[in-house]
Amino acid sequence: MKEKLMYALLCTVLFFGVAFAQERTVTGVVKDEAGTPLPGASVLVKGTSHGVATDFDGKYSIKVPNDSAVLVFSQLGSASVEKVVGTAKVINVVLKENVTELKGVVVTGYQEFDRSKFTGNAQTLKADNIKMDGVVDVGRMIEGRAAGVNVQNISGTFGTSPKITIRGGSSIFGDTKPLWVVDGAVQEEVVNLSFEQLASGDASTLVSSAISGINANDIESIEILKDASALSLYGARALNGAVIITTKSGKKNVKTQINYQLEESVRMIPNYNQYDIMNSQETMDVYQELERKGYFSLSSHTQARYGGAYNIMYRAIDTFNPATGTFLLENTEAARLAFLRKYEYANTDWFKTLFRPSLTQNHTVSLSGGGENATVYGSVGFFVDPGWTIADRVHRVTGNLKTTYTLSPSVKIGVLTQGSIRTQKAPGTYSRAANAVTGSYERDFDINPFSYALNTTRALRPYGDDGKYEFYRYNYAPMNILHELANNYMDLNVLEYKIQGDLEVKLAKGLKYNFLGSVRHVKSSNEHSMREDSNVAEAYRANQTTVVTKANPFLFTDPADPDALPQVALPNGGIYKRTENNLQSYYFRNALEYKRLFKDVHDLKVFLGQEYRHTDRDNSFFNGYGYQFARGGTAFTDYRIIQKAIQENTPYFGKSYTKERGIAFFLQGTYTYDNRYVFAGTLNYEGSNQLGRSRSARWLPTWNASARWNVSNEKFLEDNNTISNLAFRLSYGLIAGLGAASNALAIFENSIANRYNSADRESMITIQSLQNSELTWEKVYETNIGIELGLFKNRINLSLDLYQKNSKDLIDYVRTSGIGGEIIKLANNATMVTKGIELALDTKNIKTDDFSWNTGINFAYFNQEITSLLYKPNVFNLVREVGGNVVGGARNTLYSYDFRGLNDKGLPVFNLRNGSTDYADIDFQNRQDILSYLKKEGAVEPNLTAGLSNTFKYKNWEFSFLITASAGNKIRKADQYTVDYNDLSVFPKEMKNRWVRTGDEKITNIPSIPSKFTLNEVGEATLRRVYNAYNHSTARVVDGSFIRMKSMSLSYTFAKDVLDALHVNNLTLRLQATNPFLIYAHKDLNGQDPEFFRTGGVAYPVSAQYTFTINLGI
Repeated sequence: MKEKLMYALLCTVLFFGVAFAQERTVTGVVKDEAGTPLPGASVLVKGTSHGVATDFDGKYSIKVPNDSAVLVFSQLGSASVEKVVGTAKVINVVLKENVTELKGVVVTGYQEFDRSKFTGNAQTLKADNIKMDGVVDVGRMIEGRAAGVNVQNISGTFGTSPKITIRGGSSIFGDTKPLWVVDGAVQEEVVNLSFEQLASGDASTLVSSAISGINANDIESIEILKDASALSLYGARALNGAVIITTKSGKKNVKTQINYQLEESVRMIPNYNQYDIMNSQETMDVYQELERKGYFSLSSHTQARYGGAYNIMYRAIDTFNPATGTFLLENTEAARLAFLRKYEYANTDWFKTLFRPSLTQNHTVSLSGGGENATVYGSVGFFVDPGWTIADRVHRVTGNLKTTYTLSPSVKIGVLTQGSIRTQKAPGTYSRAANAVTGSYERDFDINPFSYALNTTRALRPYGDDGKYEFYRYNYAPMNILHELANNYMDLNVLEYKIQGDLEVKLAKGLKYNFLGSVRHVKSSNEHSMREDSNVAEAYRANQTTVVTKANPFLFTDPADPDALPQVALPNGGIYKRTENNLQSYYFRNALEYKRLFKDVHDLKVFLGQEYRHTDRDNSFFNGYGYQFARGGTAFTDYRIIQKAIQENTPYFGKSYTKERGIAFFLQGTYTYDNRYVFAGTLNYEGSNQLGRSRSARWLPTWNASARWNVSNEKFLEDNNTISNLAFRLSYGLIAGLGAASNALAIFENSIANRYNSADRESMITIQSLQNSELTWEKVYETNIGIELGLFKNRINLSLDLYQKNSKDLIDYVRTSGIGGEIIKLANNATMVTKGIELALDTKNIKTDDFSWNTGINFAYFNQEITSLLYKPNVFNLVREVGGNVVGGARNTLYSYDFRGLNDKGLPVFNLRNGSTDYADIDFQNRQDILSYLKKEGAVEPNLTAGLSNTFKYKNWEFSFLITASAGNKIRKADQYTVDYNDLSVFPKEMKNRWVRTGDEKITNIPSIPSKFTLNEVGEATLRRVYNAYNHSTARVVDGSFIRMKSMSLSYTFAKDVLDALHVNNLTLRLQATNPFLIYAHKDLNGQDPEFFRTGGVAYPVSAQYTFTINLGI
């Protein structure tokens, strides 16, 4: 027995000894056909889950079990190679390009297509190629990268969405933003904002971006779907195109890798050399003219609503000091001049006072890997921005976990969880309001630091002679911008999470079932604190004199005693305003996919499914008056402030909500013959509760028919060494979207009747919009013809598309007989035609062992015309900065008063009705024959866009740059001229050439500063309209074309020997400049950014930014 045990033990030892003797290590290098090492290539022991990836130098090292093992070498874009190990210790492999695979796949959010079998127009952007370090909003990264996609950075504030349009947009009054789809599920927006609202600078824009909670470092690729064929499965939600985001996933049979990326960015402080603004000495010269013309006097200016240096001086003259028995300032010419001289030479740099070169940091730690039956990708990101200005701050934490599990050869599941938490501080702001009477936008208590620096005189000081804050007059109350920003601010909190699951079951050969379910919740709150010492709160208490008391609009007038002096209604505390915007969305999809190849030439793919959408949005607000911030938050509310709000019909709390429900059924089929001829068709039947009751209005069948001819697969091009890919595409179809109207049922608004006596007030209902039982979808019939060409093994790739979009049933404002109580009714009536061309060219100019040079060029142009529209705009609707809509023009076309020079009083005159050249008939509310005297300038949105990118690689170094350009649009310059000049006003340098005396009208077009005599003679209201007409005239319009250096990047990746010494897998250092400078913009812009609307509120321009990045993998 003992001998048997010894024998068994000996056999076991020998067996394991042989086994261990056979396991050994094989090394080698993987290169491409040009001899360039291929990093990231997969080396796998066939039949096992054991594999490694090549390092930066293409080297690998892998353990093999025995001599009969087979190694499989592969990489995306290359043909796989298998090698039997044998007795070799070193195996070097050359991977050849796989032309078919290089064409890649198209991800539509529903399916993945082999690009050679895709009949639509889609452009794929790999995140590694477009990522801009330091830029956290994904939407801004696609600027200049895709033909036909226009990105306007109308605000650079975190959380605000850029204005993105694909192929010029398809709606007139409705939304033109593309649909965002993340990992197959539509990413709903928390708030739906129009172009005008996006450009307003209002607080609501801080939550306008649907993707602000996504970490850009988690993105794998972006697919932009443009035509009806590519968008066919989105059917009635695809009116304006779609942007499909695919986030990173773990890879099978790859060992776990941990990656850390740090991006540190610094933004440059603006400076006055960029802008056409007078310094303090030049400004004081203008103030002296204002003084001569009666604007400043001791009696009037001490009680003025706004006041700077002169107001401070007059208050000092008028203030008696009992301790000294004298006034604070002697009222002599010498004393006054000496006092004002301090301000004349102050030349305050408000940019340096309010801005700072802050260092933002973006940290991302990610983990990825996988085995044979499971993969995982997870990441945590932390972004911190201490603020470009002293009024701003942003912190954002993101989390992402994406796992897949193969439960059996037939069943696979995936689970995705994403979340983000954002806290943000911004300057306190009220919403902007349009005044159609005077033709201007107004915003109370605007303290936006950028607007303040451009709109506030430099002849003013933040600190007085004693080193303390120096206060001036604003809204009848003391004001110092540094003090105000510390006492008037907004705190925004956004919590977002998403849970998504998908299930794939293979039911039979070629047939599989797929389920996708997604739940997303966003909760945002904005707390606007106006503390008791803020200018806002003090304005509600300003009653220094009888004149001020009677003039102050923030005081309370008792309706029971209208002849009495107005009263202070906010005697204690400040104002606390809280606004909430919440989103709850659910998305479920069931689909069957059948794929079968018959006789090696007949390829059939059928996709059948159903989806359900459920979206709830709610908004609530509350104004807390008398909130004592400095006394533990105790409320000390005076009844009169509530009565004042009631009298002005301004609700101090409220709640609103919308509930959207949608269901769709779809069927798509694709047939390919011999990989040469592709025919596809889609039918989508969708309904929405937002539309009319009738079936024809609420339910819409959208469809598409398309074809593709892969000419390069024909026999006559089989052996062609020049043409590696040639294909023609043709598609025609109907897509649609919800319009701007929601009056499928009559919309009634509950309110309180405004009565002279508050005791007589009662509830009432007003008709906000008449019922339209036939309200239906806005529709687009689109034709697209495309050509794809690849030359010299796809070293040159060209794509050319021509398209025409016929938009029908667009929402219009239709005038009715007035029966029912309303004259205007929203209805589907308008039409519009858009024609365009798109070109994309990618070239691999040079490729050697040590050096490569790639170039990307894209160009797009479209012509758009509104062909029918019943809407009758007034003058202000057309001349405002965002333009208006009339037949014969593009969407948002800008019009202007036709400026014809100055009269002998230095007042601007215009070509008005009946051919008169005057100013007396200026009426911003007029709707009659306004096109007969307004001048058409052009669209405010560019119709020509282009991008040029170049990437150079030399050994371990890489340099790239991106240039973007746009043209074809007009810009309204910021308002500068008014009759309300005061000693806070700032002036453009062109004011040096203003009209001063009779005869100057022959040599200048800059209006005069009207004297108080002229104001009384002509009328202040008339002159206010005249100067606003000048601000909205042909004299204030410039071409919006520009060429911008969008980004420049230089990186270095460390070699293998350094990495081994550091015990890391990869290490890359990168420097990147974003928006460093404009190459070209019209000189008359005088420093104004051609993309930015100077609206104040929370809006800032996109600044020049410089980023240092460390990317480390272990």
